[in-house]
Amino acid sequence: MAALSSDVEMLILDEPTAGLDPLMEAVFKEYIKEAKSEGRTVLLSSHILAQVEELCDRISIIRRGKVVETGTLTDLRHLTRTTVSADTVTAPTDFDGLPGIHNLEVSNSRIRFDVDGEHLAEAVRRLSGLGVRTLTSHPPTLEQLLLRHYGDELNHNVEVG
Repeated sequence: MAALSSDVEMLILDEPTAGLDPLMEAVFKEYIKEAKSEGRTVLLSSHILAQVEELCDRISIIRRGKVVETGTLTDLRHLTRTTVSADTVTAPTDFDGLPGIHNLEVSNSRIRFDVDGEHLAEAVRRLSGLGVRTLTSHPPTLEQLLLRHYGDELNHNVEVG
């Protein structure tokens, strides 16, 4: 926390909340928000993804020492899938033929699927023609974005026995 009291233009913080209790973590977050509002740059490296989502304007995912994705969380979310659930007046059909649709589940007037970011608008247009009663959309979390780049390592390092 001493580093936060200095008057510098850039703060470089590596896992800064490791070992902090929840009260001190809240104080830390307020310091970071204040530093940002003063125009200071904060470079935060953390494995606590909820903290990254809350505090960071731009995110970089690093794999094997190289930046593999960078941008705002909104920018990065467009690179992967959004989960959509809906209840419609008319039973949904022909969604399995739409591009970008994955993990499709249809039961009577209920539908659930994941859709690639570039195909989300078309999927929602198709749903609206069915008379939407309820609609829930969940953009990918930062964890899902990260696993997009590290998922293959998880599959190779898991032992089943």
